[in-house]
Amino acid sequence: MTTPKSLPALLAFSSALRAVRTDREQGLRRFADKLGVSAQTLSNWETGKRAPAIDEVAHLLGFLRVSPAEHQRVMRLWHQLDSPTFIEIPGTDTSLQQKLDEFAVRVWEWAPHTVPEPLQTVEYARAILQRDQTPLDDVDVELFLRQARQLDRKQPRCRTVLLSHAALAPAPESQLHAIKTMSDRPQLRIMLVPVTGTVRTIEPFTIYETDSKAFTVAFPHHDNVIFVSERNLVQSYRSTFKKLEREAIDHVDRREGMRA
Repeated sequence: MTTPKSLPALLAFSSALRAVRTDREQGLRRFADKLGVSAQTLSNWETGKRAPAIDEVAHLLGFLRVSPAEHQRVMRLWHQLDSPTFIEIPGTDTSLQQKLDEFAVRVWEWAPHTVPEPLQTVEYARAILQRDQTPLDDVDVELFLRQARQLDRKQPRCRTVLLSHAALAPAPESQLHAIKTMSDRPQLRIMLVPVTGTVRTIEPFTIYETDSKAFTVAFPHHDNVIFVSERNLVQSYRSTFKKLEREAIDHVDRREGMRA
């Protein structure tokens, strides 16, 4: 396959390949030997550096004796590799967004309802878990898991986050203080957008840019997350972000002027 691949589809597919292997406790080198390919080739498949041919995928899945449902899921992801439009991932699966973070050189994020997890304070995270009626015994476990995820998370080289004031509501004092502290990081820019009628209608989204100037937009849809790389749609989201950013800059300037 020599046609350009959709980056989110390639990353989702490669993650699925790695999962079916590791779920069966197969080491990479030994499994590569069994398949008759080099360990480097298998590693490239599992990291999204290269896409296998369909017969290679079928051989791998057959060797692992995956269930019909798993076989269908992985094959569906393979068939999406050449789709420039979108792929759909369950909203509880954050692995693809973490991989996009690793590949991205720039990220632009609009967060109108909730502060993104990497920026949340413990007080904020606890407040939203309690707001969502998470069982008390599970709150501390989830907080621990979130901290562990942050240790493993690779950050993009440059990230701009626009927050609606409404997103701070669960724990405004601690979260705002943390944001002011984080804003000192040169690779991270965080701004607040005043809540207006227009702002309320714009749902959250994230734009990822890679070294090769490829753009992907991720946005929630029902219980899933949609990833799109179609040029016109990406441009529409980039334009929307710029409009929100202009409102945030004006708002910050006025606050700075008032403090002066």
